[in-house]
Amino acid sequence: MEATAAQDQGLTRRPVRDVDATSARTPTSGGVTSRDQKRKLGRARRGFRSLAVAVTFSAALTAVAFYLSGPGSSADEARAPSAAMVAIARAGSVAAEAVMALAAWMVWAEGGLHRMPGATLAPFAAQLLAAAAWPALALRLGAGWAGMACCAAMAAGATACVRGFGRVNPVAGDLAMPCAAWAVLLAVMNYRML
Repeated sequence: MEATAAQDQGLTRRPVRDVDATSARTPTSGGVTSRDQKRKLGRARRGFRSLAVAVTFSAALTAVAFYLSGPGSSADEARAPSAAMVAIARAGSVAAEAVMALAAWMVWAEGGLHRMPGATLAPFAAQLLAAAAWPALALRLGAGWAGMACCAAMAAGATACVRGFGRVNPVAGDLAMPCAAWAVLLAVMNYRML
């Protein structure tokens, strides 16, 4: 008898809830459950890691390209770049690639690299490869005209990124603009080495 009384009171088994009863997963007063907060925190951490990888990869690729190219061409001492010019080119190129990688990450986060690869991914990759090739051609080999071709490819790729990124995320398109300007400035510096 006591067992049936206990069952009726819900002590030995779960009480049956009405369909209209509130669920245990209903949002708290803030509107977000603790489970949702953990998911958002996990997504934010993964997003931050992917951002760090994207920016680090681009900047490191450019920095390694400058490191491998050495201090500059010594074939013609009159036209060899000064140490200050090489330092400015190195710092500006690494910074420009980091900003371009940030813009590309913003587009990737919104799915733009997968939806429009011809307008976003292809120009970004071309611009990155031209930026990585410039130090070896212009500084190490002293091939000024090949360096100018790399600068033109960087400017064209960055301009295409401004348009393509801007269609997906206007802020990313705006971030790509200084990279196009840097490519033009680098072309001016390269012209002085001809």
